[in-house]
Amino acid sequence: MLWHISFWLLVALIVLPLPFKIYEYATCKDKSSIGVKIEEMSNALFMAVGLIAFYGYLNDQVYLFPSFWITWLVISVVWSVSAIFWSPKLVYATEVMGKTKMRIFAGIGLVLYSPLFLAVYFYAI
Repeated sequence: MLWHISFWLLVALIVLPLPFKIYEYATCKDKSSIGVKIEEMSNALFMAVGLIAFYGYLNDQVYLFPSFWITWLVISVVWSVSAIFWSPKLVYATEVMGKTKMRIFAGIGLVLYSPLFLAVYFYAI
């Protein structure tokens, strides 16, 4: 049950905002830099691919092959860890919210994405 809640929460956080973000980008309502926009969209699209494995794990369905998901998992973990040290989005968030709030939200994000990484790992092995 907790896996399903986590899956649908991540779908809501990753997929649902995409049309609104694209609209904000197209109408120039989003004032962030191009680097932030590229990072946001690439991260959302890449993590959305992981939702396929999460869904497959929940429903015991096979999508693609295990080595693809292991590669996806390694890239996503490296990407997530490297974002701690270099991320236009986190720099922008620090400017907007301050360092303390940004760290709190980054920690919450880590907790929310952990089930995705675990599900992809279990799915791939």
